Amino acid sequence: MKSIFIRFAFFIAISSISNFSVGKEVSETKNKCSVTLEGDSIMWGGFVPGPRLLEPPAAILKRLRPTYTVVDNSVISTAVQRAKEFAKSQRTTRFIVLQHGINDAMIGSDLATYLYEMAEISKGEGRVPIITGLTRQIRKIRKRDHYNLITQQVAIASGSLFADWGNVRYGPEDMAGEMHPGQAYANRLVERLVVVLDQAAPECIS
Repeated sequence: MKSIFIRFAFFIAISSISNFSVGKEVSETKNKCSVTLEGDSIMWGGFVPGPRLLEPPAAILKRLRPTYTVVDNSVISTAVQRAKEFAKSQRTTRFIVLQHGINDAMIGSDLATYLYEMAEISKGEGRVPIITGLTRQIRKIRKRDHYNLITQQVAIASGSLFADWGNVRYGPEDMAGEMHPGQAYANRLVERLVVVLDQAAPECIS
């Protein structure tokens, strides 16, 4: 009887370890396929006053890559000075997408310093930063091209991935106003982001 009890206890212990291992593997897989979106109204998918896109960028990404856990931290009208708040929080996803820049071009903020800081914070947490670059607008923004170049330079200097949103095809018919992408343009922007994600994490393609 004692021998049977010992064998049974051993079986339960092994089963528990096995179940724990499976759970840990599932958790690690989920964490590998995860992304946080940081940005302004372009990443949020709308503006005030005005409607939000029927399918904003976070939803587009989830549709294209359902394996991913998508955390949408985008906030309308923000610039990279959000780095101060960014530094106070802790992210949990593998990838951190940094979309800021167009508002910075309009107000003349120190994009290089703040964006680099956000990328370095992300790397310090063990995350992979992806800098999008600036989208295109119908309304001419004087420093737009210069600030887009800054995003490329920061990506290189910080070792971040670069989605190069400035080279995504667009036209006046693709815009929801002077500055914000309409649905078709937003789809193409996220498709470009997905290309970068797929190259970095082919195991998350589904």
